[in-house]
Amino acid sequence: MTTLVTSAVVRLAEDVEDRIYNFNPSDAPLLAMIDRVKISNPFHEWSRDSYRVANGGNAAIQGADASTTALDQPGPLNNRTQIFQDGFKIANTVLASKAYGRSNEKAYQTSKCMVELKRDIEAAIIGNGAAVTADGSTAGVLRGLYGFITNDHLGAAGSPASPNPVTNTAPTAGTAEAILEADFKTGIQTCYENGGDASIAMVSPSHKVKISTWASGVTRNVDVGKEAATVNVAFDFYRHDFGVTKVVPNRVMTGSGAGLINTMYILDADKLALGQLRGFESEELAKTGDARRWQVRTEVTLIVRDEKPLYAIRDATVSGS
Repeated sequence: MTTLVTSAVVRLAEDVEDRIYNFNPSDAPLLAMIDRVKISNPFHEWSRDSYRVANGGNAAIQGADASTTALDQPGPLNNRTQIFQDGFKIANTVLASKAYGRSNEKAYQTSKCMVELKRDIEAAIIGNGAAVTADGSTAGVLRGLYGFITNDHLGAAGSPASPNPVTNTAPTAGTAEAILEADFKTGIQTCYENGGDASIAMVSPSHKVKISTWASGVTRNVDVGKEAATVNVAFDFYRHDFGVTKVVPNRVMTGSGAGLINTMYILDADKLALGQLRGFESEELAKTGDARRWQVRTEVTLIVRDEKPLYAIRDATVSGS
């Protein structure tokens, strides 16, 4: 007797999962931790001030006239907005068709665009070195942490230079070198002395691995349970003389550019904000034939309320070694 097998069956039903898997990184740690501020101009300005050095010898003679000192004015800072956009075009036949994994192709593509633009913003607010003024032929570009932070460690070789956010001068990269724990400690202390808490170290994944090799203040132990043993060979919090710094690996910082893969940042989230001129918006554009087009966009800038409590370790090798 002949056996009917699947290859001979007419119109065997498909077996397709009604979902789409995407395990590519979608997180943006810096964006997730900073404030949102509404702004009203593509050129956003703000001021920061500081106190004079403490003077323990400040003693007045009884009955003497009051002495006066020269008054310092607040210092200006500014940044430009950057338009982040992406678009897509879908044939009307596709919109009328049924697809697995999404009930609405336009909604699916819009959501995907927003995630991708979020990661573009993350890369820009970290790694951009200087602001660019927009005009009819030039896109505006925001200045990122790489171009704001003036307290830093520079490579010993080459001709490295720190940025100047007041004059909008980008940093100059030097020769890449290994990351040293001593430089990390210096950065933390510098942040503390300038009013910061050094609560966050924003680093690339490879630099996170390098930091986990440092032994200062770290107890490596073995957790033994009834069924398994866990060896702790890494840490997420670095305890030091001035508190604790959370080490945050950022997948976006694996991207190219000295401000991403070659730099480590010591931060406080409350010193930063994302200025939003236009939040995320999706707009359908003019139709072209038998298809529909959409643009997804936002216009934002980075606000560094004061750069002095922050620190950058620049000119690091990709591996940190």
